[in-house]
Amino acid sequence: MFALTNRNEVNLDMNKTVKRLLIICAVVIACCVGCKAILNNILTAPLVKDGYQNEFEYKGALEKKYAYNGTFAVDSLSVVSSDEAIKRFHVWFPSELKGSTKKWPVVVMANGTGVLATRYIPIFEHLASWGFVVVGNQDGSSWFGNSTSASLDWILEQNTTSDSPFCGKLDTEAIGLAGHSQGSVATFYAATQFDNAKYYKAICSMSGNFPDFAQSIHTPVFLIGGTNGLDAKAIDGMNECFGKIDSQPVVMGILKDTDHGVVLPRGDAYMTAWLLFYLQGDKQAGKCFYGDDAEILTNPAWKEVMRKNFANLE
Repeated sequence: MFALTNRNEVNLDMNKTVKRLLIICAVVIACCVGCKAILNNILTAPLVKDGYQNEFEYKGALEKKYAYNGTFAVDSLSVVSSDEAIKRFHVWFPSELKGSTKKWPVVVMANGTGVLATRYIPIFEHLASWGFVVVGNQDGSSWFGNSTSASLDWILEQNTTSDSPFCGKLDTEAIGLAGHSQGSVATFYAATQFDNAKYYKAICSMSGNFPDFAQSIHTPVFLIGGTNGLDAKAIDGMNECFGKIDSQPVVMGILKDTDHGVVLPRGDAYMTAWLLFYLQGDKQAGKCFYGDDAEILTNPAWKEVMRKNFANLE
């Protein structure tokens, strides 16, 4: 009887232990699922909000004009890519394009670290509202320019694909390139290390630099930086890039009191003006940068503004 009772107690203890282990496993699994969900939310949450312009005080009249949306309504589409890094190509474009016979300028965007195109949709929509076809992808590591170059190849292919909504509607003589943070480095790679780099007619590079390729730049460049965090460390490299770009118009400016993560939405106004001037011939947008009274030179929100190779514009 004693042995039987002891065996029952052992069985009960074993059952309790198994239950405890099952509960622990369930908790661990729940935590893992929860952590994965939290991580996924962090990695996919929007970094630029609708109406982001209302968060800033624009000091220049033209800066304020180009900060807000243009006159075009905007549509978008998304296409699966066979490249696992890219995942999908995303395009934002003026709605008018679908029934139009005109050719539209293009802007290719290079992503920052982990900043997929779908995390800053308002920036794409803003550019599209000013008459650009804007192309991005879902690559979270754009550094070497491969995915950026692939985006350009893809949109150029759409221009000659009969069943594409963009067939015959893209101005291949008016293609711009822009990127922030790691995407800024990608702009230097994409603009110099790929055969299709010849298509770029204007570049805006934000919060990053890559002096090794700066001397090979064949396209007008606008360099934008902030003052705080990572940007404070990037300024020396930006200055070096500015110095090495010796055959093209180049402007460099630093946004005062601006953190790294805010440079893209805050600098978006002059980025838009830069692209409008070089890709659409918008002379008013050009007044932000050229002439003795160029707005950016006296805009109190900006500092350390430098220009060179602008004699041909004035």
